[in-house]
Amino acid sequence: MNQKLWLLMMLFFSASVFAQKSSVKGVIIDLETGNPISGVKVSLKDKNLSVVSSKDGAFVFKNLSSGADELSILASTYQLYRQSLLIGKNEKINLGNIALIKAAVVMSKQEESTQLFDESMMDDDDNTSTQSSSYLSGASDDVYLKAASYNFSPMRFNLRGYDQSAQSTYINGVNFNDQERGRFNYSSFGGLNDAFRNKDIVNGIESSSFTYGDLGGVTNINTRASAYAAGTKAAIAYSNRSYTLRGTATYATGLMNNGWAFTASAAYRWANNGIVDGTFYNSFGYFLSAEKVINEHHRLSLMTFGAPTSRAQSAAVTQEVYDLAGSIYYNPYWGYQDGEKRNSRVVKSYDPTAIFNWDFKINEKQDLKTGLGFHYSNYSNSAIGFYNAPDPRPDYYRNLPSYQFTSQADPGNVDMGMFNFITDQWKNNNTNVTQVDWNALYQANYRLNASDPKASAKYMVERRHNNLMQSTLNSVYSNRISKKLKLDAGIGLNYSRGMHYKTVDDLLGANQWIDIDQFSERDFANDQTIIQNDVRNPNRVVKDGDKFGYDYNMNIIKGNAFVANTWNLNMFDINYAAQVTYTTFQRDGLMENGRAVTQGVKSYGKGKSMYFLDPSFKFGAVYKISGHHRLSFNALAETRAPYAGYAYVAPRIKDTRIKGLKQEKVFSGDLNYMFTTSVVQGRLTGFYTYVADETESLGYYDDGYRTFINHTLSGVDKAYRGVEAGINVKLNSSFSVALAGTYSDCRYMNNAMGTMSAESGIMLETGELPTTPDEARRADITELVYTKDLKVNNGPQLAGSLSLDYFHPKMWFADITLNYFDNNYLSFAPSRFTRSNYESYSKEEKRALGVQEKLKNGFLLDASVGKVVYLNHRKQSLNINISLSNLLNNTDMITGGYQQGRISRDSKTKGIDSVNKFPNKYYYAWGFNCFVNIGYKF
Repeated sequence: MNQKLWLLMMLFFSASVFAQKSSVKGVIIDLETGNPISGVKVSLKDKNLSVVSSKDGAFVFKNLSSGADELSILASTYQLYRQSLLIGKNEKINLGNIALIKAAVVMSKQEESTQLFDESMMDDDDNTSTQSSSYLSGASDDVYLKAASYNFSPMRFNLRGYDQSAQSTYINGVNFNDQERGRFNYSSFGGLNDAFRNKDIVNGIESSSFTYGDLGGVTNINTRASAYAAGTKAAIAYSNRSYTLRGTATYATGLMNNGWAFTASAAYRWANNGIVDGTFYNSFGYFLSAEKVINEHHRLSLMTFGAPTSRAQSAAVTQEVYDLAGSIYYNPYWGYQDGEKRNSRVVKSYDPTAIFNWDFKINEKQDLKTGLGFHYSNYSNSAIGFYNAPDPRPDYYRNLPSYQFTSQADPGNVDMGMFNFITDQWKNNNTNVTQVDWNALYQANYRLNASDPKASAKYMVERRHNNLMQSTLNSVYSNRISKKLKLDAGIGLNYSRGMHYKTVDDLLGANQWIDIDQFSERDFANDQTIIQNDVRNPNRVVKDGDKFGYDYNMNIIKGNAFVANTWNLNMFDINYAAQVTYTTFQRDGLMENGRAVTQGVKSYGKGKSMYFLDPSFKFGAVYKISGHHRLSFNALAETRAPYAGYAYVAPRIKDTRIKGLKQEKVFSGDLNYMFTTSVVQGRLTGFYTYVADETESLGYYDDGYRTFINHTLSGVDKAYRGVEAGINVKLNSSFSVALAGTYSDCRYMNNAMGTMSAESGIMLETGELPTTPDEARRADITELVYTKDLKVNNGPQLAGSLSLDYFHPKMWFADITLNYFDNNYLSFAPSRFTRSNYESYSKEEKRALGVQEKLKNGFLLDASVGKVVYLNHRKQSLNINISLSNLLNNTDMITGGYQQGRISRDSKTKGIDSVNKFPNKYYYAWGFNCFVNIGYKF
């Protein structure tokens, strides 16, 4: 008996020796008030453990295994808190008081700044397809991402040089990227910053719990009603940017005792004239969200939002025009009509969206989250159309003084009288010359009405519609199989229909418009097939609101399924995932174009469907060097279907896909070193990405061919390589310094194949107009384009920022940031790099013809200051925020632009200057601008 008792005691003693008795505890408090914060979720990431803070703000984890881990604290209305830990065997860690900072203090300046600038960069003009911009907005806990999202945004910066299509944006787990071009429309939020503030950010190709991921990272915006703190917030803001005034209001019930939660938000933005001349802004945004907690296993939520918006656009222009106007804010799109400013380019957009979510907590280890979304994007942009009349644009090259110089080599061949006259009109700001002369356009139509009432209008305003209907289903299953292993699996289904057509917006006093191609009619007036935009309705008379020109749909179906495993070990985290994606798309023509009929290709009806099956694999590993230092590696290999919007040579008129169209091949990897101490935190990253067989598209008017050209590139290979770093140093309790920067080399790695297709009018390989229908059938020209070693135009490839931040516990905060930008290149025009041009021009002419411009480097200085004031025993608060951008009023920074695709075809008789008769066009960074916001919470 004694032996058995002794053996039992020894076993108990042995178990006690080897048992894990480590613990972590702390108390969560408000930084400003010192009051404890209850009901806050505290998690140990690697051990997959979570607790909730008690009424006195305390939390404790017991019986923990040893090893490195990351503590995270997520509290509504507070900044996310993270801290690396190294837990020893049988160690009892007391973190003491952990002070959380109000999220409004951290995010207000940056988020307002981004959303204000974002919409000005999304104009879908013919020549601005490369002027996209992307953000991982809300990434406030990563020093580099914070700088890249906010400080670098005025320069149209893109993370790692990727196009916006490389990033995916989800709302409540539902993907809403445009499946036709791959981009997410941030302007659809309509200034509803507060409603879309809650975000989960995944950088680059790191693993994600809500989706497989994407090359440039993913963002999931949580708009479930229970995610918002109970209360009411209202704010009014002044800005001298895109809009002048903004008002917002948000009300949330929080999760009530009956299991319901409701949130509503509204925003209105207005400007009679923005910072750029002739731009107005009128936008209303609404947001409604409802959620019901049925029981501990089931939650249902429904939300909807939209933002009806009307805004005037601005344009990139040549340096000659900027110099004549004497202002970087010159805009050629507007003019006076009856004493009022009228802009010819007005965007009208409205993206009503609804999302239904079912969150099913199967048990403590398993979850199923399903979301169903519907989205209908109404987007249109107006433009002046003209027929058998002079081009009315004030910055049209024939209307400028430089056109009077027919040859720099022969100064005597200059009409100095006309040159001086036009120059004086610009210098004296004669708006009948420097802006659109609306009265002259009306008078031209009135005279036509009197002489020939049945003639087609000289001038009119057309509206180009690019609408999108999208239905999306996403469902993700998660299973914590053990403390070390987690399984995530999901599916996604998406059906999209892109609807593209033109309507008559305003006949400008004319009687009618005849729906024929003016460029073909000029040379084939007797051919009643070639000149028709719709052979089935020849010489159709259209009036206000009628469709004309082109009308087609793009039907897209996309489905994907993925599975991912994550292993959380003592010293390593390992994740791997696989995905397969199926894509099919088909053009459906609703008009039968005469140029397509002449070429013998399909225009009307449903065209050939294209199918793609794409596998993807990714791997990631984290080495936990210690509680303060981590090393991670991520890799991705996949194929991607081409986007339907870039798969056709001239989709507005015919069903002809690009020659050599292939799936893109992507290989990407990055190596990251992350460190966190009480004084210094940050990240250093090196990355490399190779993309093969991309497709690109550009549209422009070619004066030599006298037709509008769609120029597409296929078989494009690109490489993106570089380093990025972000470091924050805490100097004392009030001051910290943040340094962030990147150096990259993003370039084309091969010579691509280009296809030029005439959308209006006809062209030949010889550069001459065809004289017979047989010649017209050879209208598409395919030839090599010398793109090798040209730079990717997605913002500066060298960027850095230095910020000094100040925060006082009495809720004063301020910062000042110096930003530097370099290695920024203008987008190039493929037409200037074709083999035929290089073979026909001299060495000097080639230099003038085919140079990609490197833009000037420079600095921008920004600052902000703010204060939160508590009222009525802290039940109410007043938030005052002032953001000042470009304090030194640097007006020399070019943010982007494009090289004109049109080329003079008469260089052999007019010299080198004629080769580059159509110089580059630019956008300039705004000078000093500000944003002042006053918010009231109660």
